[in-house]
Amino acid sequence: MKGIALDILFPNHQAAIADLRRADTVFDEICQDYQLLSDEYLSVNTEPGSQSFPIACDIRESLDGLRDEIARSLLRAGKM
Repeated sequence: MKGIALDILFPNHQAAIADLRRADTVFDEICQDYQLLSDEYLSVNTEPGSQSFPIACDIRESLDGLRDEIARSLLRAGKM
């Protein structure tokens, strides 16, 4: 199952993200982490049962933080 891709999250910044990922290994790792957690979030949300809800909330919080960090990196690089 595939999560939300960065090109959907930041539709007008695909080239800037690709450039920063090539130039900055930390930024690339943040993007990789976002994609992995996004995939996990969708996987957890498809599991029935109340035990998956707290996990989904924790993952969502982490995704929000990674999204914000990506946006800040784009701003610092003058790409946003």
